[in-house]
Amino acid sequence: MSLTSITAYTHRDVLVVRDATALTASITGGTIGLPQNVYTLDAPLDDSTNSKVWTQEVRLSGGGDRIKWLVGGFYSKNKRHYAQDLFVSGFDTLAAPILGAPYGFTQGLLAPKDHLFWSNLSYDLEQYAAFGEATLSVGPRLGLTAGLRYYNFDESRQQIFDGIFGNDGTGDSLVSQPGSTKADGVAPRFIASYQVSDALTLNAQASRGFRLGGINDPLNVPLCTPEDLVTFGGRKSWKDEKAWNYEVGAKSRVAGGRASINLSAFYMDISDLQLTVTAGSCSSRLIFNVPKARSEGLELEVTATPNEHLDISASAGLNNSELRSTILSAGQPVSGMAAGNRLPSVPQVQASGAVTYGWPVGRGSRAFVSGSYQHVGSRFTAIDDQGRGFCVPADLANCPFGTVALTTFERATPRPGKTIGGPLTDTLFTFNPLLPAYNLLNLRVGLIRESWELAVYLNNVTDERALLALDRERGTRARVGYLTNQPRTVGATLRFSY
Repeated sequence: MSLTSITAYTHRDVLVVRDATALTASITGGTIGLPQNVYTLDAPLDDSTNSKVWTQEVRLSGGGDRIKWLVGGFYSKNKRHYAQDLFVSGFDTLAAPILGAPYGFTQGLLAPKDHLFWSNLSYDLEQYAAFGEATLSVGPRLGLTAGLRYYNFDESRQQIFDGIFGNDGTGDSLVSQPGSTKADGVAPRFIASYQVSDALTLNAQASRGFRLGGINDPLNVPLCTPEDLVTFGGRKSWKDEKAWNYEVGAKSRVAGGRASINLSAFYMDISDLQLTVTAGSCSSRLIFNVPKARSEGLELEVTATPNEHLDISASAGLNNSELRSTILSAGQPVSGMAAGNRLPSVPQVQASGAVTYGWPVGRGSRAFVSGSYQHVGSRFTAIDDQGRGFCVPADLANCPFGTVALTTFERATPRPGKTIGGPLTDTLFTFNPLLPAYNLLNLRVGLIRESWELAVYLNNVTDERALLALDRERGTRARVGYLTNQPRTVGATLRFSY
C-alpha cells in the first residue's frame, strides 16, 4: 500500500486597472444625456482580488495481481474578496448643476464622492469529498474500473454595492445582498478496457460531472431599460449543472511500434447548463440555467517516428454542441438561449500538426528543425452572440446580434434628440459576431546539449490576425471590439537543465 498526502496554500493579491471610459460614457452621455465635457472624463475602473486557499488531499492505494484500488479524501477552504471602484474625478462638480442635483450627490454611504460605482464582495467556500476506485482484471485482457466520489459544497456570500450606478432603484445608494448556496451528491465513473492484442486496446467510459450553482450579482437598476428589467430581473441565483459523459475509443501501435493511432467518440448529456449572459442595457452579467444541452464529437490523434531523425504528430477534432432548450421572455428567446444554437467558445473543427527533424552535430550535440501548425474553426464567444442586437423599436423584428442602432440614445434627457458622439455620419453599425476560422504556423531551429538548449523561433509565420474573442461592454451599446493574437514574432530561447 502507498499513502500520499498533498497540502497546498495559495495567497493571491491582484489589482487590475481597466479603462472604463467607453462604458461610463454610454451611461453618462447616453442614458443620462450629459454633454461631452462630462461623458469624456477619464473613468478608470479598479478590480481588486484577494484570495486565500487551503487544500488538503489524502490518498491510500494498493492492490494485487487481479485488483488495484484507491481511496481518499479531499478538503478545501477558499476565502476571496473582490471589489470594484469606478472613480470619475470631477463628475459631481460638472453634472450637479445640469441635473439640478445638490453638490455631493454622488457620495453614498460607503462610496466617496465621484465614485460612481463601488462594490465589495466576500466569498467563503468550503468543500470536502470522499472518493474511491477499484480496477478488476477479468482474465489477461479485460479490465473493469468503477469509482465513486461524494462531494459537499457550502458557500456563503456577502455582496455590497454603492454608488449612483449600482443602487436598486429605490433611491438607496447602498445595496447589501447576503446569500448562500449548498450542494452535495455523488459522481460515479465506469471504465471498461479490452486488450485485443499487444498493439490494439479498446475502451469505453461513462462518468458524471457536476458544477456548483451560485448567487447572481444584483442588476444595476438605474441603467436598465424597462424591457430589460422584466427580462433579467428576479434571477437571484443559478442552479447546479450536471452532465453525463459517454466515450468509446481505441488505442493502437502500428509499424512495429514506430507509430500510434488513437481514436475516440464522445457524447455528453448536460442538464441545467450554466451560461453567462449580458443583461442588456443594465451593464450587468448574469448566469442562466438552460435545462438541456448536448455535445458530441470525434477525436483522432496520430504520432509516428519513422527513423531516428524524424518525429511526426497530427490531431483533429469534430465537435457538434448545441442547446436543446429555449429560455423565453415575452415570447422571445433571451440572449440567444434557443434550442439548436451552438454552445459558445466551441469550434466545430480543430486540427494541429507538428514535424521535427533532428540530427547529431558532433559528440553530445543534436540540432533540430521543427514546425507546428494549428487550425481553429469558427465559433461564438458567448451565447448572446446568437441573440438580438440593439435596434430602434420600429426595426426590432430584424435585429440580429451584430446590429447596433447608433440612435439608441437619441431620446435621452436632459438633451432630447442628441446622441453621444454626435453628429452622426451613419445611423447603423454592423459586425459579424461569428469569429472566423484561423490558421497559425510556427517554426523553430535549435541545438541541444546535455545540459542546455539554444533555439531561434519564428511564431505566426504568416502574420495572421486571429480573432480570439468578441469584446463587448453593456451588450454592445458601450464598446465592440475583438481580442486578437500576437503578431509575427521572432525570438531566441536559452534553457539550462541541472
